[in-house]
Amino acid sequence: MPNENFRTASGDVRLNPVVPGGGATRHHDDHDLHGAHDPHGHDDHVHVEAVPPTVPSRAVVINVGEHTGALVLASSEQRSGLEVEIHPLSRPEARTHVWVLPREGRHGVVYAAIFPSLESGDYAILGVDGSIGDIIFIPPNQVTHATWT
Repeated sequence: MPNENFRTASGDVRLNPVVPGGGATRHHDDHDLHGAHDPHGHDDHVHVEAVPPTVPSRAVVINVGEHTGALVLASSEQRSGLEVEIHPLSRPEARTHVWVLPREGRHGVVYAAIFPSLESGDYAILGVDGSIGDIIFIPPNQVTHATWT
């Protein structure tokens, strides 16, 4: 099964199913705004807890290339809305995470976490308890498929 990689970035905008019309929420990581000061007295630092979408997604932009690959982790409906954390095996502090979401496929709805662009190399896939559940190699120029169990 091929794998796709997906990395979320600070400032990502996601549709919020709780807001009528699916309004967007912007997520800012706390470290992005440390030391920021608005001379006009406005507090631009707003921490919004992101909410996983509940409507199946239809498309994900994958960005693979000479030094990057992608990871698609198939999962189950029971894990829908949970975050999967991964990190380069050699750099456990460089964790990234995405949600397991319902996704429309050729044969109906499937549940998967997609990491659309990862530096090639070995990655630890963490279990729900935070321990290393599996190790997977992400080659460049490819979408890798695996299962998160």
